[in-house]
Amino acid sequence: METRSYLIGFFLSRASLAMKQYVNRLLKNAGMEDVSMGFIGVLLSLYRADGQTISELGESVSLEKSTMTGLIDRMVRASLVGREADPADRRVLRVWLTERGKAVQPGVSKVLAQSYQDLTAGMADKEVERVERILGHIIENSSR
Repeated sequence: METRSYLIGFFLSRASLAMKQYVNRLLKNAGMEDVSMGFIGVLLSLYRADGQTISELGESVSLEKSTMTGLIDRMVRASLVGREADPADRRVLRVWLTERGKAVQPGVSKVLAQSYQDLTAGMADKEVERVERILGHIIENSSR
C-alpha cells in the first residue's frame, strides 16, 4: 500500500511538471515567452474581476500571500499587471491588469484551449470528467 501512495504522488508530480513545461512551450511558441503557466491562474482571476487584492487573488489561485507577492512581482516585471494602493485603505494593494495584460488574453485563451485538446487527446469526455473528479478528491483529502 505504501508503494501505491508513492506512485500516485509521483505520477501527479510528473504530470504537473510535464503539463507546465508543455503549456510554457506553447506560450513561447505563441510569442508570449514572458508569460508562464504560473501566471495563468492570476490572469484568469483578473480577467473575471480586475482590481483584486493580493489576498483575494491568493484565495482564488490557492496560494499563500507570501508566495503571491513574489508572483505578482514577476508579473509586474513582465508588464502584465500593476499594483496600486486602495483609495479606501492605503495599506491594501490592489492588482490591476495592464494594457499588455489585457492584450494577451486572447493568446492565453488559445493556448489553454490548445493544451486542453492536446493533453486530453485520445480520452473520452467521461474519462476526462473522471480524472477531474479523482484529482479534486485527492486535493480535498490533502487539505484535511
